[in-house]
Amino acid sequence: MSWNRLRLLCGLASALAVAAWSGVAEARVFNFGNEYLASYLRATGGPSGVGTDAFGLAGGLDTVYDDEVAYNFSGEIGFLLTFKDRVTLRVGMEVLETKPLSEAPGTNASGTNRFLLDSKVLVLQPVATFEVNLLPQPDSRVYFFAGAGLADVTLDNEFTMTATGTAELGGVTDFSEKAKTTRISGHGGFGYEMLMADTVTVAFELGYRYLPLPKLEFKSGATTIAQGAVAEGATLLDGDGTKRELDMSGAFVSVGFRFYIDFSR
Repeated sequence: MSWNRLRLLCGLASALAVAAWSGVAEARVFNFGNEYLASYLRATGGPSGVGTDAFGLAGGLDTVYDDEVAYNFSGEIGFLLTFKDRVTLRVGMEVLETKPLSEAPGTNASGTNRFLLDSKVLVLQPVATFEVNLLPQPDSRVYFFAGAGLADVTLDNEFTMTATGTAELGGVTDFSEKAKTTRISGHGGFGYEMLMADTVTVAFELGYRYLPLPKLEFKSGATTIAQGAVAEGATLLDGDGTKRELDMSGAFVSVGFRFYIDFSR
């Protein structure tokens, strides 16, 4: 290796070392007290109170099901704004859904399939949440949160009838129950947020969601087992004549990531 090349390599190494040291020396030190704007994403999961309420009395009063909705889950994305490291306003869009059922059998007393059922309840809602910082630290915090959302709820049941089901349940062939409602939801709980890397934090939450659904209406006309021929806008009923009521309330746990925006660069 020539002397000139050696000097060139030493010069490059020196330049890289100086640049690295400068980067370390000027590296931003994260402090919740100096942060006020971030984007975020979070996911939640928890047990569901829906069970078989979405379909249990829709396919014949004596129909037996061997599956039910066991849990709800959601995803949320949005932005947050912090005021003096004490109060944070979080605004986002949440997609909440029950565990989907696919080709769940509905059988008669002898165990013969009457139909196969696909069922899900989907909620789209803008949400606003306030967080109150309880234990402020430079790189972690414990907070209480509470908020509300405007829930646009859709119930979708798809019945694929068998010959036995059609014969036993009034001659009804394949049909769909598509219903909707709009409700105000509420949520609250406690969270812990800590620095993960650079300007990214991770937040864990334990909370409760309040979302009862006492009434739904058909999105389109249909001929069903429980109600016969129904028109768009009709109230969704069970086979015993009562309103179809669901409750998506329940406890949940969540994990989320927050990406604080660095205005110093």
